[in-house]
Amino acid sequence: MGNNAYSILIKDVYAAYHGMPVLEGFSLQVPEGELLGVFGPNGTGKSTLIKVCLGLVPVTSGEVRISGYRMSRGSVSFVRKLTAYVPQSFDVDRRMPVTAGEVVMMGRFGRMGIFNRVGPGDQAAADDALHMLGVRHLAERTFGRLSGGEKQRVIIARALAQEPRILLMDEPTNSLDWESKKRMCSLIREVHMERKLTTLIVSHDIDLLADTCDRIMLMEQGRIIGARNPSEFRHCCRGHGHS
Repeated sequence: MGNNAYSILIKDVYAAYHGMPVLEGFSLQVPEGELLGVFGPNGTGKSTLIKVCLGLVPVTSGEVRISGYRMSRGSVSFVRKLTAYVPQSFDVDRRMPVTAGEVVMMGRFGRMGIFNRVGPGDQAAADDALHMLGVRHLAERTFGRLSGGEKQRVIIARALAQEPRILLMDEPTNSLDWESKKRMCSLIREVHMERKLTTLIVSHDIDLLADTCDRIMLMEQGRIIGARNPSEFRHCCRGHGHS
């Protein structure tokens, strides 16, 4: 399989955050169209992995390729247009009159430029994303006053409005109750399939990864230490008392 068949290709990467080594000899290959989970306890480098894919944390050695493009100072802005990011938390002051629709439109800024006017194509992309996530009725509501599950759907809609090839998600069920988590698992798979994305989810939520992903990589102390299919993963993690 050639390099271009991988949406994310990371080879022997070393990366530090605030001067502390986080990824050490890290390698990962994500084939185009895969929905991949990366599991590990807090502090193992999962969020740093996402930031390396976005060019937000520089690597001291090794290679990062996104959709076949080598990550470098010259390519980072272009590569970011191909990748959309759902962060662990995204909030605005409840007193700020920012609507859910305006939050979703933020996903277009990378394509249209922050000072350009919203065009018909931008509005159509945002409306389509709102509709797909089932939050069109929330477009005029103040974002800060939405429930945790509603906010998360709006944030995913914001990512989809960008029209990415790759979706990166950092602990997407972190603040959700059990019922909302179950709905989120189905929603992520639906979005992934319908938009023909490559999706990378980093999480310590066993059920999210087992119920959602095609394959799960196990991460420990800045390295990948193994791979599991969903049923093996659930059995092995439950058997070892992970949560």
